[in-house]
Amino acid sequence: MLNTVRTAIWIGFSLRLFVAIWNGFFGPSFGAEGDALSFHLLAVEFGQNPTFDEFIIGWFYSYVLGLVYYLTTDSLFLGSLLSCLAWLASAALLVKIMLLLSINKSHQLKAMLIYALLPSSILYTSVTLREVYQLLFVNLALYSALQIYLNKSATHWLVLFCAVIGMGVLHGALFAFGLFIVVATLVLLALRGRKSFALIKIALVAPLIFLVVVYGLSLFTNVSYNLDEGFGAAVEAYQQGGIASDARAQYKTSAEINGVTGLLLFMPVALFQYMLEPMPWRISAAIDVVSLFENSLRAWLIWKALVVLKNMPVQRRRPVLFVFLSYIVIETLWSLGTVNWGTAIRHHLPSIGLLVVAAFAYSANKAASKVKSRAAKPEAAQR
Repeated sequence: MLNTVRTAIWIGFSLRLFVAIWNGFFGPSFGAEGDALSFHLLAVEFGQNPTFDEFIIGWFYSYVLGLVYYLTTDSLFLGSLLSCLAWLASAALLVKIMLLLSINKSHQLKAMLIYALLPSSILYTSVTLREVYQLLFVNLALYSALQIYLNKSATHWLVLFCAVIGMGVLHGALFAFGLFIVVATLVLLALRGRKSFALIKIALVAPLIFLVVVYGLSLFTNVSYNLDEGFGAAVEAYQQGGIASDARAQYKTSAEINGVTGLLLFMPVALFQYMLEPMPWRISAAIDVVSLFENSLRAWLIWKALVVLKNMPVQRRRPVLFVFLSYIVIETLWSLGTVNWGTAIRHHLPSIGLLVVAAFAYSANKAASKVKSRAAKPEAAQR
C-alpha cells in the first residue's frame, strides 16, 4: 500500500511537471498569468542585477528566485519546475506526518489522492507562485511540532523555528500562524500525560494564543494593534481595499468592523464566506464550478475531521485536534483579508495538508478494535 501512496505522489508530480512544461514553453497555463507572471518578471529583473534599491518583504520569493536565475538562467520553466519540486517535498512531509499519527495505509492513500489530484493545487503549485512554498513550510512546521510532542525531539525545535521564519518571509499572516504553532506546541507539552483537558487552563491560554497571533501580525505592518481600534481597523482596511478592486469573483460589497465585538461577529461570517463562496447562484465561469466542487469537498473533509475527533480517545485526539485547530486558525487568518473566491482558492492551498490529515486520522488501534468486535459477535451468538 505504501508503494500505492508513492504512486499517487508521482502521478501528482507528473501532472504538475506537465503543467510546468506547458507553461514554460507553450503556455501560459491557467494561473500562470497575473501574480505568477509578476513574481517571475521581478525575479528576472533581480537576477540581472541582484542588488536592493528597496527591500520589500512581500517580494522575498522573487528575490530568492532571482538569485536562482542569476546562478543559472532566467527560464520560466525552471521557476515552475522548482515549484513542482517544492510540492514533491511537501508531499513527502505529509507522508511522514501521517506515519507519525499512525494513520493506516488505506487512509493514507485516500488523503494523498486528494492532496495530489486537487485541481487548483495542480494548477497553482506548478507555476511561479508563493503558495507551494507556503504549503511546504506549513507541512514542515506541523511535522516538527508533532515530532516535539510525540517523540520528545528537542532538535525539531530548531526545524520548527526555521519553518516559522520561512512562512513569515513569504507572508506576514503565516508568521502569525507560525507563532500559534509554537505556542500550541507548548500547550500540548503541558497537557502530556493528562487523561482529560483542563478547561480552565485552556480558557486562560486561549487569549494568550490570540494575543501572540495579533502581535505576530503587527510585526509585518505599520499598524499598532490596539484591540479596540487597531486590529479591527486593519482588518476593515484590508477588506475595503480588496472590495475597491471590484473583481468578478468578489463576494463582498462592504465591510464594517466596530471594536472587539464587531470583530468577533465579523470573523465567523468572513470564515463562512471564505470557505464556501461561490454559492451555486453566483457561478458564471468554468473555474467557479471547480471552486464549488472543491468547497463541497472541503466541507465534507471538515465534517469527517469532526467525526474522527469525536470518536478518538483523549490521548490520541490531542495531536489530531492540534492539527485541526491549526487548520481553522490559518483559514481564519486568510479569511480576514480575502474578499473574492479567486484569491481564496489559492489561499486554501497552504493548509490542504492539515485538513486531509485531520480528516483521515484513523488510528490503528481503532481499526483493530473494530476487528475484535466483529470477531466477538459470532462467539457471543454461539453462546
